[in-house]
Amino acid sequence: MTSGLNKRQFLRLAGLSIADSILPRAIAGETEPGQAKTHKVILVTFGGGVRYSETFADTGLHNIPRLAALRKDAYFFRNCVNSGVLSHFNSTASIITGNWQRVDDFGFQPPSGATLFETFRKQTGAGPLDAWVIATNKSFSTMGWGSDAGLGAPYGANVVLPKQLLLGAVQDVVAQRKGEGIASRQNVYRQLESLLSEGYEGVGWTIFKQGRELDSHVKKTLLRGLTDYINGPDAPSSGDELTLFLTTEVMREFSPRLMLVNFWDMDVAHWGSYSLYLGAITRTDRLCGMLWDEVQKNPQYKDVTTMLILPELGRDGDFDAANGFLNHRSGDPSCRNVWMMALGAGVHPGETERPVAHVDACATALEILGAKAGAMAGRPLHELMI
Repeated sequence: MTSGLNKRQFLRLAGLSIADSILPRAIAGETEPGQAKTHKVILVTFGGGVRYSETFADTGLHNIPRLAALRKDAYFFRNCVNSGVLSHFNSTASIITGNWQRVDDFGFQPPSGATLFETFRKQTGAGPLDAWVIATNKSFSTMGWGSDAGLGAPYGANVVLPKQLLLGAVQDVVAQRKGEGIASRQNVYRQLESLLSEGYEGVGWTIFKQGRELDSHVKKTLLRGLTDYINGPDAPSSGDELTLFLTTEVMREFSPRLMLVNFWDMDVAHWGSYSLYLGAITRTDRLCGMLWDEVQKNPQYKDVTTMLILPELGRDGDFDAANGFLNHRSGDPSCRNVWMMALGAGVHPGETERPVAHVDACATALEILGAKAGAMAGRPLHELMI
């Protein structure tokens, strides 16, 4: 997968305002001479919700060939419990704050309290390029920092919503193909529109102009960077594929120490098509595998990165509904009890039946990164301590 973006273009398209004085080494992902590489953490959510029955149950392993193969090198938590609100924003916000969240689920409110991004940056002195959120879910614009008045935006993560970036460029991409006929341009438009509208939220659903808003110049910069990718051999066919592209771009250009990557194609289950739901699971599995491959071949990440992969929630059991996979609000074990897989630095292969919680991921990530979790519901997972 190749990129049409240069480093400064990406800074601009992400809407960042960063002083030139901090750019040279940070952008190149370079380490100061004589300085040891530091630990990194990537949190990956199987967003949208997925059940055990379609993943790590014997009946579901064929849907996740990459993760099933990686399991032998991973530490596997068989019983990772979501005890909070069974909705997307609250579930992911619980993962990144270490506390069960009960805020507006459409992103109008930030997570309650501090996020791990703020705590990590405040305690370690990590810079503004060291923490990123890249989310297919378009309602996650406020996920970069929480409501703690003593922290907030100055210590938050850079939030990139790939669909939001692409939405403003669709018409321009079509307009640039001036050498082609109307039918060809319309086909391109339909391809891009389907990329934006696939999933439950629909085109333009819950897109907020908050935080680092993109102006017209930034959108033009984005257009230059994405046109080759969209029209090339690796063109994305889903929002999650676009998310992976931008994630690997961030890794290669900025080498952040902490990332949250939200895949979300599986929420297509709300449309009621079991085949689309299964297809999204397999695609997410493939993208998780590709992300791990990037960790292994990127010298700034290899051997120093711990990757935690977990569903943000499950989905209803078929005992509770004729087609339980459609929704995720019943509160039954199929909704609450999922799994978590850890790969990489500090991980010794194994598994456990002991119950752990979504909120434990935050405390664990902070400890790995050299920060203290402090007062939160989550507890560091001793199986993963470096």
